[in-house]
Amino acid sequence: MAARIRDHDWSSTPFGRIDGWPQALKIALGLCLNSSYPTAIYWGADLRLLYNDAWAPIPADRHPWSLGRPAAEVWPDIWPIVGPQFDNVVATGRGFSAFDQMLPMERGGRRSESYWNYSFTPILDEGAGVVGVLNQGHETTDLVRTARSREFLFEAADRIRAATAPGSRPADVLSAVLPLVGTSLAATRAGYVDVRGERDAAELRGLWSGCGDGLKPGPISLRALGWRDADSDGTFVADDLPDVEPFNRGVASRLVAPVSRGGKVMAAVFVDRAAPSEWTVYDRQAAREVADRLWLGHEQAGAMWRLRESEARLSAIFGQSAVGMSEMALDGRFLRVNAAMARLLGRAPESLRHVTMAEVSHPDDRDDVARRFGRAVETGEAFDIEKRCLRPDGTAPWAVSNVTVLVGEDGDPSGFFGVTADVSERREAERMRSLLLAELNHRVKNNLATVQALARQTQRSAVDLDDFQATFNARLMALSRAHDLLMRETWSSAQLGELAAVTLAPFGIAAGRVTVGGDPVRLSPTAAVTMTMALHELASNAQKYGALSVPNGEVALGWAIGDDGRRLEMAWRESGGPQVNEPARRGYGCRLIERGIVQELGGEARIDFAPDGVACTLLVPLSQKVLAQ
Repeated sequence: MAARIRDHDWSSTPFGRIDGWPQALKIALGLCLNSSYPTAIYWGADLRLLYNDAWAPIPADRHPWSLGRPAAEVWPDIWPIVGPQFDNVVATGRGFSAFDQMLPMERGGRRSESYWNYSFTPILDEGAGVVGVLNQGHETTDLVRTARSREFLFEAADRIRAATAPGSRPADVLSAVLPLVGTSLAATRAGYVDVRGERDAAELRGLWSGCGDGLKPGPISLRALGWRDADSDGTFVADDLPDVEPFNRGVASRLVAPVSRGGKVMAAVFVDRAAPSEWTVYDRQAAREVADRLWLGHEQAGAMWRLRESEARLSAIFGQSAVGMSEMALDGRFLRVNAAMARLLGRAPESLRHVTMAEVSHPDDRDDVARRFGRAVETGEAFDIEKRCLRPDGTAPWAVSNVTVLVGEDGDPSGFFGVTADVSERREAERMRSLLLAELNHRVKNNLATVQALARQTQRSAVDLDDFQATFNARLMALSRAHDLLMRETWSSAQLGELAAVTLAPFGIAAGRVTVGGDPVRLSPTAAVTMTMALHELASNAQKYGALSVPNGEVALGWAIGDDGRRLEMAWRESGGPQVNEPARRGYGCRLIERGIVQELGGEARIDFAPDGVACTLLVPLSQKVLAQ
């Protein structure tokens, strides 16, 4: 610059020839040109510019044109700021300094913010006052923007951290950070998109707008975003946006910062400006870094939200399930049980904490429980076990449990989770079914034996086939009527009075020829069948040979509880029939009565063939075999 100043024609300027320059200017210029620090001199009333080599890059494309020209002409873009500062120095004679002063300087045809540290020092001449201003300074744009980027990222990190606190939603992260992105990058709008979908599909997850455009999150195409491959810095600028897309109305320039993992684009942050813009390297860097952090925060919040939802669902299932659920330590201690499990065990849920599975198992099942749990720890395999639980009141309901081994972070078993159902009703039903089958088998065999005996004895006493058929059918019908009566009582018992009435109905009860009455007595199934067959034989013989074989004959049947309630005394008495003769031998009917009462019921049967009518007395002890239980 010294040579350029020396060779410049100053004669036509207010400076005049160099050899005529005042001593104060020569001294100041010497200091300027010999300084390695950016230094300039603004001289004279219109502050014409002289500067050294270190200062030459500051005017950029205005150098060397700016040499010797007035300051207001060289700096029209920043004169509203620096002009008053110059005026104050000249007027007061006091120096001025600024630090990180923003100057909207135009460079390369574009005006952009720049930041400077500089000073204005008055140059004094004796008697003339302030004749010029010495300017020294350097640009701090990089430092300022780096510091701002750092503060921006720190603030974004703080907001992300706060927005991922317990109870937060993924959308909270976006609503906390996107306004900061928009305002920090001087944007009219900022948004976050999930672009993990296929082909052109994307999802706008969050949007901040400083112009109230009314847009809301929802599906969006990558084409509408102006998507293309990112530049080397990992971002791209979209200036030629599709006008037909409502999403792009009012947007002149868009900076997009994609987030990729494993070569796949996962999401992107975009910032929009309403006017054509030159996105600086600082803008791009800030967008890229905040996009990465925002994606991580959004993913973390989403994972935590899904985990909380999952835990809430599991907790609801755990608490409201109709089946028992429990979480156990490796040693079998209950860590947590639901209400259904507590009900099954007959205890309060809180009282089961640290109680072991063995302690609530029936003593006979504890060895099997310990063996199954021990094997599960060794193999890691789930298992089912059916066992009896032990309640404080001593009852032992049956339960079936499905037990799953829980695995810790180290891959080793850390505990158990059990699902338990009360199967007491099923077990009782199975027991009752077994009893029923055994009882049915017993009764079928007994009935078959009875029918076989009836058939054999009827065959022996029958005169011919017709007589056999009639007698055998009548005896089967009597047996059937007894069974019908017992079935109405689920084969548990039968009232003696109802039994006698049903058995004797075919023989003339309705006509008044047979009378029945006695104390109420409920008989067991065995006693009911035996009494039915005995009464049938008495009535059948009376119909064939005795009182019921003639029109005016009658039968009276009565019974009472005697011997201080320990014996049933029954009397059958025929009257008005033909004269009775003692039979030469006892028939099957008599033998059935006498032997049945004795063998089946442990009683006594007396048949008297009196000439005026047959009389039969049955004496039956009221034992457990006779009376219904």
